[in-house]
Amino acid sequence: MNSGQRSTDALGAATAEEDISVRLTQIYVRFVAMMLLAAGLLRACLIFGITLDGQNFLTLDIHWRAAVLALVFVDMFAAVGLWIGATWGPVMWAVAVLVECAMYTVLADRFGSYPWRVSLHLVLFGLFLILAGIDWHRARRG
Repeated sequence: MNSGQRSTDALGAATAEEDISVRLTQIYVRFVAMMLLAAGLLRACLIFGITLDGQNFLTLDIHWRAAVLALVFVDMFAAVGLWIGATWGPVMWAVAVLVECAMYTVLADRFGSYPWRVSLHLVLFGLFLILAGIDWHRARRG
């Protein structure tokens, strides 16, 4: 097996030859994928009117409707991409992070300020970048 391929069993689990840091990164990315899937499903529920607080998508301001519609797709695509290990998964996740961070910082006058949410996004993505950097560095060393 060449060094560019990962060794996995039939269910995608790492075999003994795979580095533990690569496995840790995969577990982390799948955890984030589940969180993004949950966020996308919650936004989809809002669109379909399935909410606990009785909030109606059609009564939202136009900027909120646009944000919800955009993020439902971005979150879902990012979740799928991260889960299957596609190269576009982290890109879609980065788009979701940028959109939400912009919403709650630059456009805070329209969407409100949620520093904890922005911080969570940045910490989660930063941790991914660190793990991916460690994996990349180990792969280069051989």
